Amino acid sequence: MDAIEGGLDVNPEAARRLILARDRDDAPIVDAELDAALGLRIAAVEARLDTLRLLDRHGVQRFDQGDLAYAVVRAFYRVLKPELRVRPGLSLLDLGSGYGRFGLYGGLRHGLAAYGLELVPERAEEAARAARALGLAQVSFAAGDLLTAPWPAADVYCMMNAVLPRLLPPVLTRLKAEARRRRIVVASVSTSNRAFAQASWLRELPVEAEGVAGRELRLWESV
Repeated sequence: MDAIEGGLDVNPEAARRLILARDRDDAPIVDAELDAALGLRIAAVEARLDTLRLLDRHGVQRFDQGDLAYAVVRAFYRVLKPELRVRPGLSLLDLGSGYGRFGLYGGLRHGLAAYGLELVPERAEEAARAARALGLAQVSFAAGDLLTAPWPAADVYCMMNAVLPRLLPPVLTRLKAEARRRRIVVASVSTSNRAFAQASWLRELPVEAEGVAGRELRLWESV
């Protein structure tokens, strides 16, 4: 994809202050405002993607742009706070990371080490560019199929409905193998929740959140 002209000016400290402010209260988050503060040019990148080419490249996969609202991201990190307090070196792997909202938010808000794996290269490249502009050396993104690409070891795995339900079994198999090595936490939404609810090696954690986050977001820990 050709370079996008007119990149956004990014002020990492201003972006961090904005995230801290939004994290302190329950006021609605304007996603476009926070995207702009993080330097994400989602609309511009999406406008250059060709649906037919995506279908040709990833036809058996879920390739639509499905980044979750920052209200869900905020709720996720609020639920994760006890983990962050007792495990300050905690790392996160976002499977199907899109434009990297989870990793960028966590990197700025908590200094979290995060890695995102995204099927569509253009989205991974934009997330990586934003991480560099924000000075988040501990946050990185790569393009790859989460079903087959190597996974770096992590403590928390985000599985936010990035694959079709029929493709979830191999994902659960890989997560179970990671859980045998160490305790892990898994976050999920939507149809992924049903699969994780049936996994005997996971135990659900309480989630207190309002709105769409309360309806959709679920967290699990390995047992």
